This record gives sequence, structure tokens and C-alpha cells, in this order.
Amino acid sequence: MNEEHNTFEDKDKDLSEKSPKQPPKLLQQIQSDLSQIPESVKNVTNTIWEGLTSTREIDLQQKQQVYHNIAQFLQERLQVEFQKVEFQTYLQTTYILCNESDPQLVGEQPLSESAQKLATEAKDLILTIKVHYLRPQEVPTSDTGVNSKHSCQTEIFYIDRNNPKPNIFRVDEQMEWDNLPGDVRESFIKENLARISFKLYPQGD
Repeated sequence: MNEEHNTFEDKDKDLSEKSPKQPPKLLQQIQSDLSQIPESVKNVTNTIWEGLTSTREIDLQQKQQVYHNIAQFLQERLQVEFQKVEFQTYLQTTYILCNESDPQLVGEQPLSESAQKLATEAKDLILTIKVHYLRPQEVPTSDTGVNSKHSCQTEIFYIDRNNPKPNIFRVDEQMEWDNLPGDVRESFIKENLARISFKLYPQGD
């Protein structure tokens, strides 16, 4: 049984109601007055704060890894025509394609004109971009034994200009449970799914 979402943000919206990106004002107030509250309350507050921060950092790191995979694909496919383009521009192009606007990923500066131009080229090349998170396949193999790790699969369907038949570019990465995005872990626990998928491009289909 699988579940697919249009973007990373779909699940983030549900999770944000429980784990907001910015710590609640009440939590900030408690932290500022830690010296005036009992040690037991201080410990609970620190645990909550660390949990929120850790989950946010893991989510950002995982998103950035996926975007890095996509940017590498773009660089491999487009560098012949755009030989002097730096990798950071391909990364910005990926943000445009995936409609990413989080300043902690994208930065505060506007995306470059080169990235905008590359995005136009990329849209003629890419059919769809998806990310799949899969439960471990508890199947013994001759060389590795039982695989107990989750996996993240970045999948890009594209058209090669020399061959109109659709192709697939795929990156498979094994992940520990604690390194999965918080919303993915929540879905695995609550919905007992074998795979959770996000469609990053195109948007709204």
C-alpha cells in the first residue's frame, strides 16, 4: 500500500500543527526564565526544545540531499550546453522546479537569471520528479544479510533528446529510522504504509 503527496510540504502542513517550525512563544518565554523555575520543569522544556530543533534540522538535511541529487542529474544532462555554470546554479534551478521557498534552504537572495534559464531548459527535459521512502525489505541476501534500514529513492523520469522514449534516473540511499523526515516517520507509524511518495515536479497534477 502506497501513499503519494504532491510536494514535501503536504505532509509538513499536518506536522506543523503539532511541531511548529518556530518554537511557540510560551516555550521561548519559559526558556528565558529558566533560572526561576524548578529543575524538573527546566529539563522538560529543554527536551521539547531539543526535539523540535532536531526534527527540523533532519527535515532540512533530507530535503537538501534530495535536491542535491536532482541538481547532480541536471548538471550531468545540461553541462554540455552550459559548460561554465556552477553547481550552485543547478541547485537553484532545482529549487525553482520543486517550488522550494524555505530561506533556510534557498537563502535570502533572489535566484539567479541563469537558474531561471536553466529551469526553462529542464522543463523540456523532465517529465516528473518523485521521492519515495520505503520500509526495510526484510529479505536476506547472500552478501548483506537482512536489510533493516529504510531507504529514500529519488526518481526522475525524463526525455533524452536523442531518444524520445522516457528514461529513468534513480538514486537509492539507505537511511536509519532517526534520519527520516519527521512527517515520514509519523506516516509509517500511524498508517502502516510500505511506501510514502512525494511528487516534487510538476506541481499541482
